Amino acid sequence: MEKDRVKFGLSLNVNDPVLDSLSKSVEAERLGLDHIWVSDLASQRYAPVVASAVASTTSKIRIGLGLMSPFLHTAQQIASSLTTLIESYGGRFDLCIGPGDRDELRRAGVDLDAHKGIPQYLLKARREISEILKDRDIECKIWLGAQGPELLKIASSFDGVLLNYASPVMIEWALKVIGEGPAERPNSIGISAASYIYDKFKPEIHRILRFASATVALGASSYVLRKFSLAEALEPALQQLQARPLDSSILKLVPSDIIERFCILKSQSELPKYIDELKRLGVQQIVFSYPQGYSTQTIKELAAGLTGVRRQHTQ
Repeated sequence: MEKDRVKFGLSLNVNDPVLDSLSKSVEAERLGLDHIWVSDLASQRYAPVVASAVASTTSKIRIGLGLMSPFLHTAQQIASSLTTLIESYGGRFDLCIGPGDRDELRRAGVDLDAHKGIPQYLLKARREISEILKDRDIECKIWLGAQGPELLKIASSFDGVLLNYASPVMIEWALKVIGEGPAERPNSIGISAASYIYDKFKPEIHRILRFASATVALGASSYVLRKFSLAEALEPALQQLQARPLDSSILKLVPSDIIERFCILKSQSELPKYIDELKRLGVQQIVFSYPQGYSTQTIKELAAGLTGVRRQHTQ
């Protein structure tokens, strides 16, 4: 049944020129993907502007705004952006909020480490955004971007939660933590992870995938790193990161098995088994992040793999 089907999204690369983002969004819609997600990075792009451009060149694909950080944008600003988008292009927008990337926020003058009670701050922002939208008679699904236990335990207060790891073992643990919260699970469980679903393997794209996945692993919650016995193995790379940005020499210090926990690297024929495993856990949305959107060709390779998944599920 349609309502039971896992939904698939593509996260755009914020470094892409806007025209490239638009052509990739059109291709994603043509190929039958369910979502386009537009990330917000203070040092590069303001997500609502790109989302508006995507909406103007597509007609039915849902558009996710975020992750957006309430530590960078006020609840009023976020709600006003959504109001403008929905009034202009219709109700096909979602929002994902979360703390945001610490280094990106620091470049914008926001020290996340100086904030206490981050979960409570996000809950407050979620309530304020919802109240503003309700007063304007606007509906929008609000997701939480989460990883560590403090945020996972407030996930039930959101319409959905997007986890940023890809390991089924880690996802299963996260869902157990969510279940320990004060209420039932959120309506939707999803993951968003650096991805490369391929027909013919290309080493240069795999290299980008390793960088993207290592970035997430090295920025992961200290609790998560300890929980899964990753902290000690990552310590040499983390020490080097204190002196300079992630580069090839630091990447070599990140074990491959750790990189694999934070990314989706599958051939088209391997993809159905992985998705079946996530579906068994209760995952309802999978967002394939950069470098899956590296080119229209890599988007086509993803879509071809998903066609095989959907074919299996309808047999």
